[in-house]
Amino acid sequence: MQFLKSLFFLCFVAFSAVGLAADFTDSACEKLLVQAETDPNPDVYTKCGFDDSFRAWEVWAPFAAAHDMKRALYELCVRYPEHKYGLLYCQKAVDLNYGPALIHFGDMSFTNGNDEDALDYYIRASQTTDLTAEEKNEILEKTGMIYLKETSPLFNPRSAVALLARAAANRSAVSNNMLGYLVFSGKYGLQKNPQKALEYLWTAILLGCPSAEENLGAFHLARQEKIPFDEAVYYMSLQATSCQPFDKEKSLQTGPITDCDCADILEKETFYQKQDYFYLDMPRENHAVLKDKKGVKKVYGIREELPNGAVIQEIKAGLVTLQQNGKNVFINRYHEGSCVTRCLARANMQKTIREPIKIRPYRLTFTKQECADIDYYAQKLMDTSLPYVGKEECSVGTVDDKAKILLGL
Repeated sequence: MQFLKSLFFLCFVAFSAVGLAADFTDSACEKLLVQAETDPNPDVYTKCGFDDSFRAWEVWAPFAAAHDMKRALYELCVRYPEHKYGLLYCQKAVDLNYGPALIHFGDMSFTNGNDEDALDYYIRASQTTDLTAEEKNEILEKTGMIYLKETSPLFNPRSAVALLARAAANRSAVSNNMLGYLVFSGKYGLQKNPQKALEYLWTAILLGCPSAEENLGAFHLARQEKIPFDEAVYYMSLQATSCQPFDKEKSLQTGPITDCDCADILEKETFYQKQDYFYLDMPRENHAVLKDKKGVKKVYGIREELPNGAVIQEIKAGLVTLQQNGKNVFINRYHEGSCVTRCLARANMQKTIREPIKIRPYRLTFTKQECADIDYYAQKLMDTSLPYVGKEECSVGTVDDKAKILLGL
């Protein structure tokens, strides 16, 4: 009897193994992968062995490349970023105009300080049909933050606020946090609006943004005149660009930046700041990109007159010759890049460095009944004598119609 039970068990295991093998054969997976290109199914890649390095690169990499399978190519890239062909397959997915791959390249460009390339990738990604609503909203966040970088040639607060406002309406915690800081501080010429700042910060808190809780604390300390207004603005600026509380200890370190000779870069920057124009690049024949002292970039051609009256005589790879008041003036080429940006940012930070104020997340001051109505409680928040109620209580229960509009529900 025991023998029969054992035999039955072995037969069952064998039968199951045959069934599993049939489900995961290469021919079956080929059909599933082709289908996943138009009908996304992330589970397919795992079930078909993309997590097995040998199978991924020996079987699926050639198959995906031969059939221009943008989703499969991208899966190989993100699962094996250190593989010698990993980035190449991301590039193939980008060439096929695959949205997530374009975002991936945009993120890499942004990290490396190439804001213009990053923006181009994000725009291309936004025009594809491959993105989820969440990914589209992330693009709004990221492009908004690019336009807010004061060291970037793309700096444009008006564009930034428009993009962040759209993302905030689509339930972006980071965008709500940033807008709360901007309308509280009145930065970039925005009208100061304490009530709107509270709405943005509270929305960010409900969407799970810890740094917005600390920013709300700074807001109230300033309102109660326990800290100066500019101290609250400074503190909030440290925590406006993300939902992770600012690492003050790390930010205050003044050690060297890896691979950047900041002393040399800052010396050159001082020299170029004294010139009327910086010669940045020559994107096409007989044209050069010049940047003035205000940071405005423009493409100029041979014989074209600059606003200061100088006329471009000659453009070479490393030198632009101008004629001004009958004399030749030379502009040497200036190499902008991530090191320049980082060294300048470090220098500016050291000039304005100050001891961070101690702020704990503020306990929200309204009753449970007031939690659901944002238009109502935003006004009530001005009165700090109201009973203390935490965000946990306000996250429970039904959200009314007005709150749904604000949160985009």
